[in-house]
Amino acid sequence: MEPFTIRILGCGSALPTLRHYPSSQVVELREKQFMIDCGEGTQIQLRRLHIHFSRIIAVFISHLHGDHCFGLPGMLSTFGMTGRTAPLHIYAPSSFEPILQQTLDFFCQGLGFEVIFHGLDTTQQKVIYEDRSLTVETIPLQHRVECCGFLFREKQTLPHIRRDMIDFYHIPISQINNIKNGADWITPDGDIIPNDRLTSPATPARSYAY
Repeated sequence: MEPFTIRILGCGSALPTLRHYPSSQVVELREKQFMIDCGEGTQIQLRRLHIHFSRIIAVFISHLHGDHCFGLPGMLSTFGMTGRTAPLHIYAPSSFEPILQQTLDFFCQGLGFEVIFHGLDTTQQKVIYEDRSLTVETIPLQHRVECCGFLFREKQTLPHIRRDMIDFYHIPISQINNIKNGADWITPDGDIIPNDRLTSPATPARSYAY
C-alpha cells in the first residue's frame, strides 16, 4: 500500500513563539506533495524536514489571515532561485489573486516556472483538484474572513488478484486486468469462476480533512 503521509510544518497561532511555526502542512500520496497553508517560516521547515521543493505541485490556502499565507512570497522566490521549472498551482480565495499578482510582479520577476492561480468560492463544497490518485474538495467554514477547509480523498483502488487462484485455474496474464475490474473467468470447459474467488477486497481508501 502506498504511504499517505501528513507532515506538520507548523501549527502555531498568529503570534510567533519559539516552539511553533504558523500553520502549514504537506500531504504526500504516490510521490506527489500538496501544501496546505503557508505561514511564515514554512520554507525553513521544508529544509528541516528534508521535503524537496520541486515535488510540491500545489499550494492550498484556506483563508487570508497572515499566519496562513505570509510564507508564500518568500517560498516562491526560493523556488525560483533553486531552479524550479515545473508549474506551481495555487488554490486560494478569489480575492487573493490581485495580491498574488502584485507580489509576483514586485518580488518574483523572472521566475523559471509558471504560477497558476485557481480562485475558490469558499461558500461552495466542490472538487477543485483531481488526478489518478486522489481528489481535493473544498469544505465551507465559518471564520471572520472567507474561509474553507480541504478534504483530500484517495481514490478507491481495484481488488487484489489472488495469485494462487490465477495459477490454479491457469488464467493467462492477458485476462488479469479484466478480472481486477470485476470480470468472472470462464474455463475452457465452460465453468464460471466468480470474481470474488479470484480476488481479495481492495485496501480501503483513505482521506484527510484540514
